Amino acid sequence: MLLRLFTIALVLACFSVLAACSGSSDGGSGGVAPGLTPQGRIVTLDANGDVPDVGIDTGSGSNAASFKRIVNGGGFAYQMGRVRNSNEFLGVAGILPDSQVGASPTVATATYSGRYDLAYADSNRFDRNVSGNITLDADFNGGTLTGQSGGLTVNGSITGQSIGGTASYGGVNAGLTGRIGNDRAVGAFAGNTNRKVLAGGFIAERDN
Repeated sequence: MLLRLFTIALVLACFSVLAACSGSSDGGSGGVAPGLTPQGRIVTLDANGDVPDVGIDTGSGSNAASFKRIVNGGGFAYQMGRVRNSNEFLGVAGILPDSQVGASPTVATATYSGRYDLAYADSNRFDRNVSGNITLDADFNGGTLTGQSGGLTVNGSITGQSIGGTASYGGVNAGLTGRIGNDRAVGAFAGNTNRKVLAGGFIAERDN
């Protein structure tokens, strides 16, 4: 009887560990501590798609996130963390300059499928890389780009081949920038509330 109870307890403990791991992202602790001021903004990346020096301490052992994704000549990058010698907790993101997205679309609507990556921090946690698949629906006549996946909601606008609007996650409505064409859509977003910061991006290939 004791052996059976021990076995059941062990199984339940294993399931608890697995459940915690399956729902986690890269990070989870060390967020916006009291006294820090959250900020999020769009930046211009360099020619290699790297984030310029905005003062975030990304050295070994630092509490920071840094990510870059470039696919087929288009891409984005983000950084998030405490700014050196300040009380600012900053998240920034941008797209690769001259991201290759193809010619201006001539269809009324199109669907794009790809991946998103983002960093999110609040008073309790710091998720350095949350990622997943996303499908984006473009209505070129209506000038909209929309999609939702894993807590991320894209509510974009399309003007010519430029993307604007917002991307929302964790209660943060972040400003969105990007480019869209016959081949793909590339976007980056960053923003903050009084205790939260969001930065990330997406790249998606056209399905039809």
